Amino acid sequence: MRRLRNIGRLVTGPATGVIERAAVICDGERIAWCGKLGDEPRELMESVTEDHDCANGLVTAGLVDAHTHPVYAGDRMREVAMRSAGASYEEVAKAGGGIKATVKATREEPVSALEQATKRRLRTWLAGGATTVEAKTGYHLHREGELEATRMLARLSKRKDLPRIEVTFLAAHALPPDRWARTGTYAKQVAEWCTDAYTAGARFCDVFCDRGYFSVPQSRAILKAGLKAKLIPRIHADELDRTGGARLAAELHAVSADHLLRANRGDAIALARAGVVATLAPGTALSIGKLPPVKDLISAGAVIALGTDHNPGTSGLTSMSAVIALAVAVFKMSVDQALTAATLGGAYSLSRSDRGVVAPQKVADLVLWEAEHEGAFAWAYGLKPRIVWSRGAQVFAS
Repeated sequence: MRRLRNIGRLVTGPATGVIERAAVICDGERIAWCGKLGDEPRELMESVTEDHDCANGLVTAGLVDAHTHPVYAGDRMREVAMRSAGASYEEVAKAGGGIKATVKATREEPVSALEQATKRRLRTWLAGGATTVEAKTGYHLHREGELEATRMLARLSKRKDLPRIEVTFLAAHALPPDRWARTGTYAKQVAEWCTDAYTAGARFCDVFCDRGYFSVPQSRAILKAGLKAKLIPRIHADELDRTGGARLAAELHAVSADHLLRANRGDAIALARAGVVATLAPGTALSIGKLPPVKDLISAGAVIALGTDHNPGTSGLTSMSAVIALAVAVFKMSVDQALTAATLGGAYSLSRSDRGVVAPQKVADLVLWEAEHEGAFAWAYGLKPRIVWSRGAQVFAS
């Protein structure tokens, strides 16, 4: 067993809150005990073989990134500059940028090189204190490429030197750039691939339900096919326009509705009543210049999760601690609210009950930060971890 002692502040989660002058005992991959330093059970202390002095530092549960797109090749820095000069999402796409530009580069990349690049990318999440990362496919937009990306992420999820990966099948990310492609026909094809995606290792099915992408009926058909194939539904909803994605998420009891930049109070209430997590990405909200209805979501009682929305076009973030700072500054969430959204909220978004809090029997995903108080998250804009433990094993040290 390993004990973390001399923890100045241990942020356990909403139920227990903060414990000062704390300790945590880990038994393999699980937390065996946490509480006040000096109150450790004698029988557990007799089994402790490793003792780590946290030097009065801040310890939290490992952060959870609930929305990422890490499987891609190439870059789109030119269009980032275009958007900074006022170009819209749609204008960038018409100029040859957007998702289709990444699809072209990703299709041309050898699978081995794409896997190595994705692996290197995912390692950077640990440096920001994230121990669980949701990762989507969506940059091949044909059957074999999307299934190979699913298998790749499933392989990477078994590695001990990476965050735990939750695999999402997002073949319905956009219309393929091929001449023959028609949205209705392609949506039907994606629905037919869901069973194979589940076999390949996907846990979730996602659809970009928005203006210019997939309609509510098309999205419904894909997600219902996903449900039949044992894939849990989640939706890119109401990001570019209010087209009904949030209401579809509520109708299907999806685990998560993501972005929600154009959603309204009624949508917030519907999501809360249906138990759908609102997964928000402050970096993308800033990039697009539109904020989601955070106050309405909170007042409705919806669970909020946070994500980097890492992708090659609008967000290069891999630091969830930076996302917490942005949630405080941009969404006007409190530090406690943002930190909860980046831990327990993310776990809910991924339908995982074994992480997101520091408590007995939960997975020993823990972060010792370069700080003595959680307020530092809102001050540092990318607070650095000193040490990250995943499943009880040290996986990062600064």
